Amino acid sequence: MDNLAALASEANQNRIPTLRDVRELPGSDVVLGIYADLMKRMKNAPRFLLDRSVTQTMVELSLGRPKVLREAMEFIRVPYQRMWIEWEETHREKIRQTFDTRPDDPGRPLPERLGFLIECEEGGRRGTVTWAWTSPPWEGIDSRDLQVPNIGPVSAYFDLDTRFDQGDRRVQSFLRGNLAKVWAGNQTQLEALWSIWETAIHRPSEWGKRYLDVFASDPAELQHRIDLCFADVYGEYIGVWATLMILTSSRKAADYREIDRTRINKARIKRREVPLLDHTEVVMHVSGRDDPGGPRRAPLGHARKSPRVHMVSRYLARRGNRHWIVEPYLRGSGDGVERHVHVRT
Repeated sequence: MDNLAALASEANQNRIPTLRDVRELPGSDVVLGIYADLMKRMKNAPRFLLDRSVTQTMVELSLGRPKVLREAMEFIRVPYQRMWIEWEETHREKIRQTFDTRPDDPGRPLPERLGFLIECEEGGRRGTVTWAWTSPPWEGIDSRDLQVPNIGPVSAYFDLDTRFDQGDRRVQSFLRGNLAKVWAGNQTQLEALWSIWETAIHRPSEWGKRYLDVFASDPAELQHRIDLCFADVYGEYIGVWATLMILTSSRKAADYREIDRTRINKARIKRREVPLLDHTEVVMHVSGRDDPGGPRRAPLGHARKSPRVHMVSRYLARRGNRHWIVEPYLRGSGDGVERHVHVRT
């Protein structure tokens, strides 16, 4: 996200070697215009940076039983009108280990960082997802100053209360995918998995249409670009809701650390450098709390008194790599609380 902020500030200048290379391409104004537009949409939006544990849990939810995730999506509401979520792609190595996937196209290497901007209407059930990612620098390009992020021309337009027809071509492509093969022998889970994608329609954004128009003179090249744009983001859609499940869980599943860059930005502004963005770091303690300021555990042998009978609300449970929704239930032991009502006549 700091690279996006820097590019938004420097797009109108000619100081970055990589941008000079981009300016020589046809349609460069369209390509560079998205950075300032994206930063304008991210203004005042909360920004979340996921640590390794949160990212790995997101992957496990994506690879887990789709029926659980699909049922949870019936209750999910995006908590902000706009929010940015980002992580290091190296934290998702379990996906490549599970499917033994390796980049076979040198022109499309694995990203180093990946994030998405989610923009919602009132109610948090309808909106748009825009993806961005940073790839390793290409050979022969001087990127010591900055790595130029890629913005996905294809966005997901979702409505969690609607089902969108994906078309036969998307269905067949989906069934050939790695995730569908995991549940090939389980029709219930396979249908639940596909229904997650049916909550959105993927199509080029307004900027994406202008970007693709640059290649409209060559129909073969245009179709190739469109296929690549869909391939870059279509499979990432399930990760959006796996992440939102963690962030909006009724039982606290992660800690939040506010990263304030006010002090360092004062020095950067004096040096006429682009200020860094404040954000929230999302941390999950999978193997126990390492926060010395957290609550202390009771001494060994301490027997806690059973709580009064009360109702426990629905929450997301996790054990190993399994996740499930626990329905509301009564907890506690002993007699219920007696209540006496005195009536005067």
